[in-house]
Amino acid sequence: MPENCCGCLPRKRKKKSANELYEPLLLESERDAINDLLRFLQTDDGGSVLSDERVRALRTLACSDNVDLKRSAALCYSEISEKMTSTVTNDMLEPLIALVQYPDPEVQTASSLALSNFALFGPVENKNAIVRAGALQALTACLSSDNVDVQCNACGCMTTLATSEHNKYEIVNQGAVPSLLKLACSRDSRVQRNATGALLNLTHLESNRFELARCGAIPIFVSLIQSRDPDIQFYCAAALSNMAVQEQHRSLMSQISGGEVLRHLIALLSSPVEKVKCQACLALRNLASDANNQVKIVDFGGLRSLYPLLGTSDVECCTAAIAALRNLSICKGNEIAIIREKFLPVINKLLVSGSHPDIQCHAAGTLRNLSTEDHKDEILKAGSVTALVDVLLDSHTSVGVCAEASAALAVLAANERCQEHMAELRDGQFVQAVLEMCVSAEGNEVRYNCVGIVGHLALNAELHPLLLNSKASILEVIRTCVQTGDASSIHIGVWALSHLSEGGDETRRIIGESRLMDLLERMGGDDMATELKQLIDTTLKNLQPKVDNT
Repeated sequence: MPENCCGCLPRKRKKKSANELYEPLLLESERDAINDLLRFLQTDDGGSVLSDERVRALRTLACSDNVDLKRSAALCYSEISEKMTSTVTNDMLEPLIALVQYPDPEVQTASSLALSNFALFGPVENKNAIVRAGALQALTACLSSDNVDVQCNACGCMTTLATSEHNKYEIVNQGAVPSLLKLACSRDSRVQRNATGALLNLTHLESNRFELARCGAIPIFVSLIQSRDPDIQFYCAAALSNMAVQEQHRSLMSQISGGEVLRHLIALLSSPVEKVKCQACLALRNLASDANNQVKIVDFGGLRSLYPLLGTSDVECCTAAIAALRNLSICKGNEIAIIREKFLPVINKLLVSGSHPDIQCHAAGTLRNLSTEDHKDEILKAGSVTALVDVLLDSHTSVGVCAEASAALAVLAANERCQEHMAELRDGQFVQAVLEMCVSAEGNEVRYNCVGIVGHLALNAELHPLLLNSKASILEVIRTCVQTGDASSIHIGVWALSHLSEGGDETRRIIGESRLMDLLERMGGDDMATELKQLIDTTLKNLQPKVDNT
């Protein structure tokens, strides 16, 4: 390592006056500190361990009245910060923070870089230690520096510090947001990148999002997603995605841009950079929580841009794309467009692929949204019912995916053609399997949804023999539901029985022999919900012996 690589050697001073000519250029303590630090930096550990003696040497230079020695101290800190693996202490940070506050661009550049390095390359504990030592005030002041290197380093340091939950709050509390927003519009791309990166990290905290919005962050993020820099596009799309979690912020985005933010995000779906496409998807997904945005995204061509992303091998991007599609499918007006654009085969493929549970959940959720009575024929024709059944009965399918798939099938089972199709699946074994899942499936939601499926199947009198004579009879399923004591389970059990009670004589006879009527008659009480009481009364009435008046 060159002897003067850290700038520890003092620069020559200009000749001053005759009285000053014989004054020593350096104090003895300063000279000793320089020599000590030079030897230290030339050792094998290269500065990875900073002893108390070396900290005192750095403090001596940092507190000197000689600006060259301050520069040397700052450069030493910068050199050490790249290699030191131990946690920084308050004694180490105190002189460094003083250097960051010193109004000399060279001192501020090197010292702010050192702080950034300690936060970025050091142990995770460094982030909180730096903030506890009072560095945020000095860094916030650096954001207003005229020197772009100082600005860049200060923003970069805040970006790293803001990965800590506590520090996110402290940075905003310190009043750094207005300066960060100003630097986000800097002409220097490095400063822009670091400022937008810091702002993105701040948006992860809910309370910060309201302060950012108050300070005017949203129009800046909307403007900067049009940047040509992929990193800035990524940071701002991600920031908008986080901001869009709140309804009032989504409304503000629409007011500010008149829908242009949606157009810009849709354009980013065609970016050559995967992470940019992914964040644009996530932002559109959150914005599509509002009905107006759901319509506009489709009107602006969002479906055509989303379609290719559903086939990407990048799991994160594919997950974001199918999540966005799921939110768009909530809007009744978008159902026809999604089906017309041939999304159903792609959704089925994602559902049965088993590539990732989140992808499967969103695929099943999308099918559930599309499964209105108007589109049941298209759903059947595309093979979506079969795909949902295959996933539900696959032993490797996660509970969360089973919950989504069973919920979609419960909606589809209300249609007569779907009922007939389900009864034929797996050579007639699907009904048996779903009856068993009503009582044995893992997860309350899955069991509840399965009861919903068989309850709808009970609407079809032709399926009653299959439901009643299976190994796991629907009557045992209903009995289990009613005996749980859980209000929701009781309600859906009685609801399923009410459908059966409208069947023929043989069905009613079998129900009568099961003594379920006795169980229903014992139920009651003033605290019973009116709807459930009416359902029980109707069911009992249906099950009464028919009187022959002939």
